[in-house]
Amino acid sequence: MITAHSKGKMFGLLIAMSLCLVDTGKTATAQSRLSLLTPGEAAQLRLGPDDGVPGPLLRGFPPGPRVVVREPTVTRTPDGAVIATTPLTRFISSSEPNRAPVDMETLEIKARKGLFSVSLTPRLKPYIQGTSLQAERVSIPEGRFVVQIEIVDSAGAKTVEQYRLDVRAAARGN
Repeated sequence: MITAHSKGKMFGLLIAMSLCLVDTGKTATAQSRLSLLTPGEAAQLRLGPDDGVPGPLLRGFPPGPRVVVREPTVTRTPDGAVIATTPLTRFISSSEPNRAPVDMETLEIKARKGLFSVSLTPRLKPYIQGTSLQAERVSIPEGRFVVQIEIVDSAGAKTVEQYRLDVRAAARGN
């Protein structure tokens, strides 16, 4: 038996659901492009011509999970890992188990310069599915930056990977 009280509750629920759907539409539009760094953060984190780029943190294989950056392409150099990309890119990576299952709750991604760092994890967390991260339409200001990825497995073994991120506008044809 449907009472006036239950009709009122159902009507309120329908209104709340409608508002959520409208709000979700706005959020989806706002999320169509992910800004990895704000202009202010980029200004503080951008490496200048005289700034040294930290070399590789680890020699050999890390004891923790393997970090595999699939896109953009990573180039291994004597000075460390370099990711060259354009200001609008895709970011696809995965964390693969080494000796124990990966604990994705421990994933921490930072942009760093000296002692200053900005956690990018909260911005990227919505794009994590299982042990993969897939973010389309990632916007990054031009410049050179250092990005660090940390992840721990269920046995407590930690991996820290560091990359130099070189962001340049695509060359235009004549």
